[in-house]
Amino acid sequence: MFPSPVSSLGRKLVISWLALALGACSHTPPEVLAPPLPGLTETAPLFLPEPVCEEAPPPGKGTERDLEDLSRIPQRIEELPALSGGGVALAETCQQRLLDQFQREFYKPWTRMVPLLNPQEAKSFMINEAKARWNGVNKRRVPHEFLQKLLDNCALDSFPSRNAAAIAVAPGHLRGLPTPQPLYNTWEDAPFDMLAFPQLKLNEPLRVLHISRDGAWYFVESASSSGWVETRDVAFVDQALIDEWIRTPKVVILRDDLAIADGKGIATSRVKLGTILPISGEGEGHWTLRIASAGEGGKAEIRSVQIAGDSAARFPLTFDNRTVAQVGDSLLGQPYGWGELYDLRDCSALLRDFFMPFGIWLPRTSGDQIASTGHPVRFNHASAQARAELIKAKGLPFLTLLYKPGHIMLYVGVDKDGQPLVYHASWSIRVKDGNGGRTLVTGVSAITTLELGKELGLVPGWSLLEKITEMGSVTDRCR
Repeated sequence: MFPSPVSSLGRKLVISWLALALGACSHTPPEVLAPPLPGLTETAPLFLPEPVCEEAPPPGKGTERDLEDLSRIPQRIEELPALSGGGVALAETCQQRLLDQFQREFYKPWTRMVPLLNPQEAKSFMINEAKARWNGVNKRRVPHEFLQKLLDNCALDSFPSRNAAAIAVAPGHLRGLPTPQPLYNTWEDAPFDMLAFPQLKLNEPLRVLHISRDGAWYFVESASSSGWVETRDVAFVDQALIDEWIRTPKVVILRDDLAIADGKGIATSRVKLGTILPISGEGEGHWTLRIASAGEGGKAEIRSVQIAGDSAARFPLTFDNRTVAQVGDSLLGQPYGWGELYDLRDCSALLRDFFMPFGIWLPRTSGDQIASTGHPVRFNHASAQARAELIKAKGLPFLTLLYKPGHIMLYVGVDKDGQPLVYHASWSIRVKDGNGGRTLVTGVSAITTLELGKELGLVPGWSLLEKITEMGSVTDRCR
């Protein structure tokens, strides 16, 4: 259920305030977020500018500079102290319970006939977006006529007009309005496109709820979000295909930018780590997979394709030292990608894709991710030192999430000096500049302390350690 959207002007004011107050703002303000329910209960995918996680820059620019944490801390998971000795492990019973939850969530667009979103609130959101003042890719004000044309194309007079199971036949991007063009709050806000919603994975389950007036866009629900996607990236599925697809054993892709053909000799998609696909067969040095592509009348057709054996593994992976390092290292050092633009990842996308190969479900936004642990610990007014001690005492390496408004991180143990370490995709930090502060862009997925940039002189009160508000472990769902 969606809460009532705030006005576009009010939303922008809140965003600006959060940027100044936190040094990292949500893509949407707290006032318009659906309150997450404990665990993995049926929370509506947000038809809001996602991700709610990532760090939009406050006013001021900073030059890029290598930070001490990135050179001092091994940027290889297998070298972390947490993997020595007993290492990491997940009880078999707990992993099976988490896998059962994953299956329910991942296939929800196919198994739940009733849409999760509130249609009236989704319509109100689109109307408000079209009335707002935006800047475009040319750094000029977007004409009202262009926005009105987008709104007309939404065909809201009949929204929602469909309710059909479908599948993503390409890794397309969900959008807040039916256009590929970005909308920015100010002319200098790139790459923070406020229409950038999550990226769909190849052959991800969907439910089509509407079609644009010009027929070029579908409004769809995925398991974790909803928005507009180009019709060329979607095909419809029937119950027979759904039943077969769900029960067929799967592999999970273990590297980014893997080329997978559609089996028709027409198109090839570049897919990301975490993509889950059914197995047709296994040979020496290769997998034969079942791939859904668009066929006659927009219906899905299934064909077989081959990929290299070392590019995937049977789903789910067992959660142990070797697999944690394999998956985690594959995602380290990547540029930060707001809303998964350019096939990259922001903070919540990084953690979602880290856990996906193990069959551990995370929602798409940072606030929902910490809430999904079910029993998050709140730090309230604890001192920075008390927070660090609590993290070390209660945190489970590679299973505990740390949250501050606008950002999510994975606790991965301590360094040789006993400082907590986190695995995260960071956009920026705030460092001292005369009597004030400035934004220093980090823009990378990395292993750092909770005081990233301390050697440069962080603005007091702005370190990750001082800003975190909650921690929770995915294993808490197994209680």
